Amino acid sequence: MKKRIIGGTLGDPGGIGPEIVLKALPKYLKLQKKGTYFLILGHLHTLKKASQNLRKKFSFNMLSKFDPLALSINHINVLPPSRELPFKIGQVNIQNGKLSFEAIKFGTDLALQGKIQGLMTAPVSKEAVQKTVKNFRGHTDYLAERAKVKNYAMLLMGGPLRVILVTAHIPLKGVASSITSQLIIDKTLLANRFLKTILKRNPRIGIAGLNPHGGDGGLVGQEEIKIIAPAVKKLKRKGVKVLGPIPADTIFALAYQKKIDLVISMYHDQGLGPLKMIAFDEGINVTLGLPFKRSTPDHGTAFDIAYKNKASSHSIEKALDYLL
Repeated sequence: MKKRIIGGTLGDPGGIGPEIVLKALPKYLKLQKKGTYFLILGHLHTLKKASQNLRKKFSFNMLSKFDPLALSINHINVLPPSRELPFKIGQVNIQNGKLSFEAIKFGTDLALQGKIQGLMTAPVSKEAVQKTVKNFRGHTDYLAERAKVKNYAMLLMGGPLRVILVTAHIPLKGVASSITSQLIIDKTLLANRFLKTILKRNPRIGIAGLNPHGGDGGLVGQEEIKIIAPAVKKLKRKGVKVLGPIPADTIFALAYQKKIDLVISMYHDQGLGPLKMIAFDEGINVTLGLPFKRSTPDHGTAFDIAYKNKASSHSIEKALDYLL
């Protein structure tokens, strides 16, 4: 029986990543007897530190190199991505950033080489990583750059909501100038292909407006008329079942009522605010357009509650479920 391997990073070692990975993973170990193995890309010291706070005993199988034959059925398999470094709990730290990035890089290498069939990434501090990798903008952009894909999208899922962001981690003042009709079309086509595979039908996709009341006929903004509506028209010509532009204060109610299957949101907080309100503890982020499956919890490092046994593992579990 061929082994299917899911890799997972611990995120920032000073955040809640190590704790929630350990909380989540035991319930999945039974799948290892059926051929699906989980491989933590992290350090034993970090895991032991996290396990002390959980007051549970975990049995680890340490690997010195990637070797499917060395994977254990009954233990948590661990492969260090780099040399071990001391890290700081609950704060932004350059050593934490180095450890975080090395794990991301290693996991990406394994995924691109086809050695692992899915990658789950726990939350990192971009500020910490940028102390050692200056141009790091986040997991999504890094993974797309390494995979050499230009058309990719950040898909957020939680409860009944599915959201794709047209623009993501940029200042709010730069949003309007960054939105183009082609960008909306590209993101929507990715969403359409993805949803067809999971829904087994043509999905209903809603395109959000940018301005209050969807621009109010041009009175409070021209983006809906000049950029968003033309994109919707072209998408309809391509056979996509798309509606819009729909005012942002309305579109999420339609999605919540399951009248549309996914929202194309114009900027980060427009899409993430509604999703986190209803699925704060179980939302996940999936990267579309990569040659491998990747998921991550839709929350941050939560330094304030790190190593205090207060963090929920629900999002990690949902992220792992997506990869199975």
